[in-house]
Amino acid sequence: MVCSSWPMFVDYVKDTWIIPHKKNFVTAWTNKVMHLGNTTTNRVESSHWALKRVLQNSLGNLCSVWDAMNNMVTLQHTEIRASFETSTHVIGHVFRKTLYKSLLGMVSRYALNQIAAEFESVHYAGNNPSSCGCVMRTTHGLPCACDLFKYVVGCILLDSIHMFWRRLNFSDQGISEPEVSIKEEIETISKRFDELDVCGKFTLKTKLRGIVYPNQNSMCPPPAKVNTKGASKKPMKRNPRSTKRDPSY
Repeated sequence: MVCSSWPMFVDYVKDTWIIPHKKNFVTAWTNKVMHLGNTTTNRVESSHWALKRVLQNSLGNLCSVWDAMNNMVTLQHTEIRASFETSTHVIGHVFRKTLYKSLLGMVSRYALNQIAAEFESVHYAGNNPSSCGCVMRTTHGLPCACDLFKYVVGCILLDSIHMFWRRLNFSDQGISEPEVSIKEEIETISKRFDELDVCGKFTLKTKLRGIVYPNQNSMCPPPAKVNTKGASKKPMKRNPRSTKRDPSY
């Protein structure tokens, strides 16, 4: 073992991470859920780093920070649109086979590369179906080796690809938005209101009034900027008859 010379480090990793959180990052468990290739927080960390690189320092005002964030989002939007165009129009020589013809221009290039890598195990999985494990199907929503064995003499069906890999535009056409309603919450609040006493009803009503009528909220910003750092400094009074030299002078 690489870390056998540091038993305290091994115990720390085992007790702090592996035992309580192993199902969140160990491949044996992450291969059982659909994560679409995202098994770490690198995307979040990289986005945070990119934003800090654009801001450069913490001395900017609201307008400069807003402009920097807007420029970063616009650049990311352009890069994603370029990747969509590449997946739609650019066709590599690897995907000119009959097997991929039904997916060209309809599925992202990353998904096609994943399918091409999985295709290398088709012959072995065809003779040993139990050895496939269907990891690609479970984690990425793409055909695994045993599924591709069925399409060796035909084309891969578009319905076998998860919708995530078929989203090559920013429009919402053809995608149904989930219905959002607060009827259940309102009924729960009404029942809770009826069960309270007069004082509780008045308190709950006051809280809800601030949400329903935000313009009538009694809260207002402080009249001046409040300095919260350091203790308050008392003004220094100098004796007019003092013979001590004034350092400032």
